[in-house]
Amino acid sequence: MKNFSCLRPYSHLLLILLIGGMAYSNSFQAPFTLDDLTSIVHNPWIGKPGDFLPGGPGYEFMPRRWVVYLSLSLNHYFGGLEVGGYHLVNLSIHLATALLVYALVILTFRTPNLATSRLTEQAPIAALLAALLFVAHPVQTQAVTYVVQRLTSLATFFYLASLVLYVLARLGGEKRRDGGSWQTVLLLTAATMAALLAMKSKEIAFTLPLAAALYEWCFFRDAWSRRLLFLLPLLATLLIIPLGIMIGAGEAGTGVGEQLRAQTDIPRLHYLITQLRVIVTYLRLLILPLNQNLDYDYPIFTTFLTLPVILSCLLLLGLLLLAGYLFHRSAPSRSPSFSGDPALRLVAFGIFWFFLTLAVESSFVPILDVIFEHRLYLPLAGLAPAIAVAMLLLSEKSKAFFHGRIPLLAAALIIISLSVATWQRNAVWADNITLWQDVLRKSPGKVRPWYNLGCYLYEAGRAEQAIRVLSQAVRMDPEHADAWHNLGLSHLLLNRVQEAVPLLRRAVRLNPELSNAIANLAVALIRAGQPGEAILILERNIERFAAWPEVHLNLGIAYAITGNLATAQRQLAVLDHLAPHLTPALRANIAQASSLIQ
Repeated sequence: MKNFSCLRPYSHLLLILLIGGMAYSNSFQAPFTLDDLTSIVHNPWIGKPGDFLPGGPGYEFMPRRWVVYLSLSLNHYFGGLEVGGYHLVNLSIHLATALLVYALVILTFRTPNLATSRLTEQAPIAALLAALLFVAHPVQTQAVTYVVQRLTSLATFFYLASLVLYVLARLGGEKRRDGGSWQTVLLLTAATMAALLAMKSKEIAFTLPLAAALYEWCFFRDAWSRRLLFLLPLLATLLIIPLGIMIGAGEAGTGVGEQLRAQTDIPRLHYLITQLRVIVTYLRLLILPLNQNLDYDYPIFTTFLTLPVILSCLLLLGLLLLAGYLFHRSAPSRSPSFSGDPALRLVAFGIFWFFLTLAVESSFVPILDVIFEHRLYLPLAGLAPAIAVAMLLLSEKSKAFFHGRIPLLAAALIIISLSVATWQRNAVWADNITLWQDVLRKSPGKVRPWYNLGCYLYEAGRAEQAIRVLSQAVRMDPEHADAWHNLGLSHLLLNRVQEAVPLLRRAVRLNPELSNAIANLAVALIRAGQPGEAILILERNIERFAAWPEVHLNLGIAYAITGNLATAQRQLAVLDHLAPHLTPALRANIAQASSLIQ
């Protein structure tokens, strides 16, 4: 291992890239799913990058996250909806972020509080282990393989870039006690710019200035008056996200409290209580990443006075107390018997980082989905170095056994196992049917997996299977208009017109704004021999369908069937303007109707 630690840094960097690339080598054809559809596939502005600059309509689509949407728009501009290009960018961000983890560990061992550690000479090994844990862990797949979760990975990239630049500035300031060199000013400016980009990528970046302050507390020794001079530019960015929320509340005509929740009416206290259990689940996933799930069916806890919540509180409190103990154990002490290696402070920092970086999504801001694996992406960036350092400290302690190599060999086996698990997890994302079958096996009591699997089975032409799955969805949620709609379409695909009509009627009744259901109900009525009713439905909604060629085609067919050839001809003229390739079908129907009349 000593020889391994002496390898040139670029060898370490190449190994990180190699392991990460291999673990995600089977992810490039993973399809768009869930929020990818609204954010990318059906986003009307996605193909125009200029629209996502401040002031453009794309920017207004998601102003607080416009940096990521600009990157998605650039993806679309250069590659359309070819999904491989999106995955290539996502993986590049992931690998670059892993390299930043490596850099952060190297720099941390140069700080005043860690410079005297026994592990200083092994800093490259600590950095390598940390970066490999980060890049290879399967819990990261959701932030990398789920395209739209570039929100998380890109925010984390800028978050770490800002912190690395800040630490470089601080280390330069340590050499020049006045801290006023142009290099220091330039680095602090770059760190602040990276912080701005992080905060305009995702709201999790709100904790970045606090993470920088935590880093100062853990690894530097100056008087706080001097530290604040360095921290001030980053601390000023704390205003960015709150101001964005206030502006959004004003534009939407809602209160700030409504902006601080996401598509859910879960009470804030209930959400916070539930998160105590969720954080324990996150810890379990980090230690034992089994039964990963895109869509957990997680219970909502409403009181602290239940055994699972109480035990979770005790575990989390114990973890925080351990971090506090390690922090003080690693501080300069008058009692040599109490002092520990300064590297213990990096372990403490990693634990504090874990809780701090989860604070935005696992505290009092209610989010519809109480648990998502991509929320561990940023926390693992700080926890991975803590785990790596803990392994090296164990190695130092166990030198009497196989020269201390057992913990490092265990680390190598863990990284290999995690890489294989990541590759296997990415195989689940191979197509939407495989993905949602996996979700359904793990969350059978939740409607969304039944609905999504049914939709993808229908799209694949597997209508009989789709009917079985969507029937269960509407049994579980009789008010689910989209599920009724897709159930009707599945019957229509099998030419079961009489069964399709009442199902589509119910979808429209539950959601009169569901345009696709209205259009498809008209198709079903025409095929069921009820063109008159189809005409009434389409004419009543003709304004919303003004630019829908298929609707004008079907309306023209319905008029032709009823013998109203003049109106059918008018629809033909509209169709000739919107979609000339569809006009032969309508002309054929008009000609057939004309011959029957004659």
